[in-house]
Amino acid sequence: MKDMKDTLKKINDAMKYSTKLLLANCIPLIVFATISLIVGFTQFQNSLYQEKQGHLKSTALAALALYTSHGYGDYGLKADGNVWRGMNFNVSKETFVVDELKQETGVDITFFLGDEAIMTSALDEHGERFIQTTALENIRKFTLATGTQLWCKNVEVNGKQCQAYVIPIRQESNNNVVGALMASQSIKDFDSSIDNYIITTIAIMIVILITVFGFIRWYVSRFSQEFYEISDKSKRDLLTGLYNKRSFEEEVKKALANKKPEFVSVLMILDFDNFKHVNDSYGHQIGDEVLKAFGHILTRAFRTKDIIGRIGGDEFMVFMPDMPLYSVKRPDEISKEILHELAILEIGDAAHFSCSIGIGTDSTGYDFKNLYLLADNALYESKKRGKACFVRYSSDEIIQKVKEQEQEEGREKREERIG
Repeated sequence: MKDMKDTLKKINDAMKYSTKLLLANCIPLIVFATISLIVGFTQFQNSLYQEKQGHLKSTALAALALYTSHGYGDYGLKADGNVWRGMNFNVSKETFVVDELKQETGVDITFFLGDEAIMTSALDEHGERFIQTTALENIRKFTLATGTQLWCKNVEVNGKQCQAYVIPIRQESNNNVVGALMASQSIKDFDSSIDNYIITTIAIMIVILITVFGFIRWYVSRFSQEFYEISDKSKRDLLTGLYNKRSFEEEVKKALANKKPEFVSVLMILDFDNFKHVNDSYGHQIGDEVLKAFGHILTRAFRTKDIIGRIGGDEFMVFMPDMPLYSVKRPDEISKEILHELAILEIGDAAHFSCSIGIGTDSTGYDFKNLYLLADNALYESKKRGKACFVRYSSDEIIQKVKEQEQEEGREKREERIG
C-alpha cells in the first residue's frame, strides 16, 4: 500500500511540475494571441471603416459631378414646385443620376435642398422613394451650416442603420451652401464582414493554439521526463544504480520521520569481505562487476519499499521501514540468503565471496544517527566473529544492558561506601 502511495505521489508531483511548466509556457502564448486578436480586429475594423468611408465619399462626389454636368446655373425651387438646376434640369423628376449610381455601386444617394430631401434612390418598405424626409441634425449642424463634409459611421436612414458620407452642394453663382448630397449604405454588410473576419480569425487562432499547445505539451512532457530522470540519476550510484550516500540518508530520515509507533525500524550495514583482495587479484573491472552483482542480489532480496544504497566503495546499507513485530526476524533470514548468494556467485575467475552484516533493530524511536551506531556496532561484532556472518543488535537489548550496567555501577558504589 505504501509503495502504491509513493508511486502515486511521484506521479502527482510530476503532473504538478508538468502543469506548472505547461501554464508557464501557455499563459504568455494565450495572452499574446488575445492581444494579437484584439489588435488585429481593431486594425481590420479601422481599415474597413476607411475603405467604406472612401467608397461612400467617392460615390457622393460622383453624384455631385453628374448633377453638375447636367444643366447649368443655380439650384432653386420653381413655381411648378420642383427643384431645378438653372432652367434645363429638373432635379425633382430626373431619377437616373441616383438610380444609375445605386446600380453601379450599391450605394443610395439622397439630394437635400436645404434640410429637405427632394430626390433619393432609397426606397421605403412599399418600394416608394423616401422623399420629403428631413436632414439629420448632424447634416444641418455641420454640412449645411458650415459646408463641412461629414462621415457618419452609424446613422438611421429610412428606418435602417447605415453608414453615410455627406458633402455640401454649393450654388454656382456665389458658392454658398444650398444643400447636401448623402451617399449611404446599410451597415448590415459591414457587420457581416466583421463577423466573418472574427469567426475566421478565431477559428485560425484556435487551430494555431491547439497545434502550439500540443507541441508545448509534448515538449514539457519530454522535458519533465528528462528532468526527473536526471534528478533521479543525481541520487543514484553510477555503478550499481542504488541510492548514493547522501540520498540514502535523506530517504531514511524521511521514512523515520513518518514512522508509526507500532512498527519496527531496521537498518542493515553490509561490508564486503576482503574486497581489496578481489581488486588486487582479478582487477578493478572484475571488482566493479562484483559490486554490480552484489547490488542486484540486494535488490532481489528486499521489498520494493526498502531503501538500498551504496555508501562507500564496498559498503552498502539497507533500511527496512514499517516492519511488523511478527516479522522482526526477517532481516536474519534475508542475511542468510545474501550470504548464500555471495558464496555461489562467480564473476569470471573470481568466486566464493562473502560479506559481514550488522543489523540494527529499533522500536523506541531512534533517529538515523543512533540507528546507524546500533547497526555499526553490530557490524563490528560480526567482523570480530570472523566475517561472513551477521549480528543483530536491538535498541531494547542495548537499553536493557545500559540499565544493567547502571545498576551494577550503583551496587559497586554502595559496597564501597559500606566497606
